[in-house]
Amino acid sequence: MSELQNEDSPIEPNEPVVENLDNGSELAPDSDDQHESNDQVDEEAKKRQATQDVINTKTFEAKQAQRDLQSANDKLKAFEDKEQNRLAAAVATIPPVPDQYDDDFDQKMADRDAALLAQADYNSSKAATLRNQQFQQQQADQQREQEIHKSVIAYDAKATELGITPNELKAAGTAVMQYGFSDDLSLHILGCPDGPLITKHLAEYPQEGFELASMSPYAVGPYLEGIRAKAAGLKPKQSNTPSPVDILQGNGAREKKHPALEGVIYT
Repeated sequence: MSELQNEDSPIEPNEPVVENLDNGSELAPDSDDQHESNDQVDEEAKKRQATQDVINTKTFEAKQAQRDLQSANDKLKAFEDKEQNRLAAAVATIPPVPDQYDDDFDQKMADRDAALLAQADYNSSKAATLRNQQFQQQQADQQREQEIHKSVIAYDAKATELGITPNELKAAGTAVMQYGFSDDLSLHILGCPDGPLITKHLAEYPQEGFELASMSPYAVGPYLEGIRAKAAGLKPKQSNTPSPVDILQGNGAREKKHPALEGVIYT
């Protein structure tokens, strides 16, 4: 039969033919575990974004309040300066003593006396204003120094709690001072609960410190929050190992003297 087999007859394959069934396996829906994982990632992203939005809002409100206060102070200062200039112009020139033979001698003398009184009032008012400004500045400086002192004490105590030695903290602070932080930013870090950790982290990563120092006030909050999160990794790990058990060591029974027998010792 093999010799008479037609060459055009189909030849059976040696291996079974596998059908290419396009059943959409590549487009199969994700498993429940994948859905749950994606939902968790989305939820964490939403939480981070919500936290960031709160930080941005608080930062903006704080800066806006500072701008409003500065604007009000500038307007008050401009008004005071204008009023001082007006009064200064009014008393700048004291009329000379009139000639006693002038027909309006009495009027000229009255005008001169009034000018002298106005000048005296102006000088007294100016001196009082200057004293008041100096007093307010001293009060503000004292209050600021007290706040800084409290922050420094809390800062040092927190560093000790976190296991950072005074020498480490001093070295880190010296390094961070070179970045050129503003006073407000330095005080903010000083008052943070994780302030010592932030300082230590910035001392180890100067590129982040210089970048933070050059940022606009609007960008400082979010960037500093990221630094705080990374600095949290510097916290000392708490060990779960129990404390060693105290070993009681006896010294044996004490020798006692019988009160009625002098020199007799018993145990």
